[in-house]
Amino acid sequence: MCSRGIFQLKFLQIFYCDYGGSSAKIRLFLPTLIEHPLLNQPKINFQIYMKKNTHPYLNGIYVNGYQKQISLKGLEEDQEIIDRIALLRNSFGSQSVRHAGRKVTTLTPSIQGGWNENLFKTNIYPRHQMEIARTYPKLEAPDARIIPRDKPIDVYKKLADPYQLIQKPRLGVKKASNI
Repeated sequence: MCSRGIFQLKFLQIFYCDYGGSSAKIRLFLPTLIEHPLLNQPKINFQIYMKKNTHPYLNGIYVNGYQKQISLKGLEEDQEIIDRIALLRNSFGSQSVRHAGRKVTTLTPSIQGGWNENLFKTNIYPRHQMEIARTYPKLEAPDARIIPRDKPIDVYKKLADPYQLIQKPRLGVKKASNI
């Protein structure tokens, strides 16, 4: 990947065996691979090494000294080899940063609301409790002619909250008493 127009990949090395069966496709593809436009870039040095008794692999050395290796063992298509080379060229020369603790923290709350683990679960309450919760008390607006004007009008009276009337089921197991 480019950082300010400069590829992070400095050296691209191809290692293959002149005898092994897993390197057969690499040996056939090398003459055409050398002239491929992906490798004809002045900023990337391209090197080919023959290493006996090993499977073929790519070694990418980046500007910061980080090395990344990708195996080419058993690849059948030429395009698969080119894709692996492009993967090395288009990646940064560093490992992914591991974050400790929570991933994202913010001072501004989400527009969609906070996450609740029961958000998409259905039937989390018994049916009779849901019916009680759906019944809302009617609001009684006081008559403005009776209330003196020096006091503010309280439209919403403090009525019993239907959610507090529901007895929540107790969780846990009762201990058996020894008789």
